Amino acid sequence: MGSRPSAKSMESEMTDEELSGLRDWLQMSKLAERCLEVGTAAGGTLCYMMKCFEADERPEFTVVDTMAYFANQHGIVHENLQKNGLDPSQVQFHVMTSVAAFAREEKAGSRFDFILVDASHKIRHVMEDLHWLRLLSVGGLACFHDYAPRFKGVRWPVDRFLRRNPHFSRVGLAGSLLCVRRDATASRPEVTALDRSWALIWSPLLQLDLSLQKRLKSKRNLNLV
Repeated sequence: MGSRPSAKSMESEMTDEELSGLRDWLQMSKLAERCLEVGTAAGGTLCYMMKCFEADERPEFTVVDTMAYFANQHGIVHENLQKNGLDPSQVQFHVMTSVAAFAREEKAGSRFDFILVDASHKIRHVMEDLHWLRLLSVGGLACFHDYAPRFKGVRWPVDRFLRRNPHFSRVGLAGSLLCVRRDATASRPEVTALDRSWALIWSPLLQLDLSLQKRLKSKRNLNLV
């Protein structure tokens, strides 16, 4: 568990362009009930989203995170909320894996009007996070951070999901923040066993690719010294 810059700054890990897009889409979605954040880091983006609404119009926020990104992550998120004048007790925290939290919310018959996914960038984990779109209301929006060519673990499964589920459409891209909308219901789950197997097959290959890229970058840096 390494030290992360956001653990000290408590700021969002998104750029100004991405945060602006996030605000626009939050307001476009006209939230009525619930907003979900999968992966919260220090809670910087969570605070930003909650402050997009007046206190009496703010929807219910749910956060899913194992709180193992850095030391005392859960405590830092609570501190960040308080520093921003927000009550941590008004946020429902699922301190568990995305898979476990999804099973709980699906069993409860939950629905969300807005979903932000910014958690692990490993392809198998992103594929599991895509399960959450099953609980997205028709007309609801979902955003994926770090949807960019260099983050294959994010981009590939999201692209596969959109190809195989035409009842979802792209809304826009702000920096590396992709927004999609659910346009209709579906009779079958959007993420299948075949999708999960596909992600598992690619997982070690992308991990090897990432390791090679890091070695090449390190070698280039040494040559510059």
